[in-house]
Amino acid sequence: MLNYAPYELYESRSQQEGMEMVSEFNRISKAFPEKVQILNTGDNFNIGAAEITVLYTPDTSFIDVNEHSVIFRMDLGGTSVMFTGDAQVNAGNTAIADWESSGLLDCDICKMAHHGQDGVGRNFYEAVSPEICLWPTPTWVWDNTNGNLKTLEVRAWMDELGVEKNYKAFEGSAVIGMKPRIVTTTDVFEEGYDGATAIDRLAALGYEGIDMGFDYWTFEGSPFISDDYLAWAQGLKARADAAGIAYTHAHAPGEADSEYVGRSIEAAAAIGARYLVVHPVWRDKFGNTINSKLRFIKTNADAIRKWLPKAEECGVVLLSENVLWGASSDPRIIAELVEAVGSDWFGWCFDVGHAWCCGYAPDVLKECVVTPMSLHIQDNDGSGDQHLIPGDGTIDWNLFTQTLKEIGYLGDCVMEAHHQSLEAPDEERDAILSRLLDTAKTIRSQMR
Repeated sequence: MLNYAPYELYESRSQQEGMEMVSEFNRISKAFPEKVQILNTGDNFNIGAAEITVLYTPDTSFIDVNEHSVIFRMDLGGTSVMFTGDAQVNAGNTAIADWESSGLLDCDICKMAHHGQDGVGRNFYEAVSPEICLWPTPTWVWDNTNGNLKTLEVRAWMDELGVEKNYKAFEGSAVIGMKPRIVTTTDVFEEGYDGATAIDRLAALGYEGIDMGFDYWTFEGSPFISDDYLAWAQGLKARADAAGIAYTHAHAPGEADSEYVGRSIEAAAAIGARYLVVHPVWRDKFGNTINSKLRFIKTNADAIRKWLPKAEECGVVLLSENVLWGASSDPRIIAELVEAVGSDWFGWCFDVGHAWCCGYAPDVLKECVVTPMSLHIQDNDGSGDQHLIPGDGTIDWNLFTQTLKEIGYLGDCVMEAHHQSLEAPDEERDAILSRLLDTAKTIRSQMR
């Protein structure tokens, strides 16, 4: 994926560096034409769960070859990263003019332009306002050993902008993990509980995300099943934005062949949720449990493929999850289903409580061919699906967090431990939800 100026442009300007780069790009393009994608400013696409937005592509009126870099933003796991290539002041200013009012320049992490010296101007970094900076910078450039670079000046800018951490290339490989958000399902409240009040309570308690349980909104008179469901969902998003919390996940009613799935996809997009959990089809049309792995995978692959165009159109990733009956109970089969479908818009959610009910310990994840993109974290004593706060049942949580580290899980901590809050008097819920939050923080610290 690239964008570069014609060879003749650099030839006319006698720019040897530009000619060499374009010659190499042309060679690669001719060797692998089916794999080349020319980027344009404003392009927006997904690679897996990562969303890419192209903010600048070469303006050939700029003379310096470094101005012909591509600037793009990546959003993944609730974190945003700005990539700048070797962009110079003109490229940075063009990006500001095009995007400043959109809010897309504001990112958590910024890859420094042109090794952090003589690249974009301070105004570009002010617009990005990063917490973390990535410096592809050797020691002699970082220290300005030769005395002719702007690195020390740019380093001073970052100090003045309050950057919390600088990662420098010469320190060796650095792996930066996206911080998992602590998310709770809205099912901690009863069916039809006022959505705005739920947002305010969960935000005030300190939760970082909300999993919208559309499965609790199918009753008669519900706004979810009305003609105005998108306006209702958009209103909830506005309320969440004002409260400083995001809808990150949602849960569809029924199974993958339910008429509610399409509505759930649209509503999930309207509230801003990236992921929608859809229960797999676990019964045949006669009501018999599907036990055959091959039959289960075919049935669900057919059901999911029906929804993939809408999922892609709405920007929502569908997730199947391991449930409790027949082939649906085996997390390894759910992972094989994802592999069989083979779409960037379909993954799976590991429900650790469901697995434990069905005789699978958390380390079953090491046997799964595809890593889950989300979790449902809840506890039980092995006798039933109790949805307890972790530690109130018998699941080995040390094994759980160790396994997540071993498989490289990078998603959020989605707490589906809702029964204790749901069944308690309303005045006792905040205390229960605070304890759930504290438990989630412990799990997160152990899995990172």
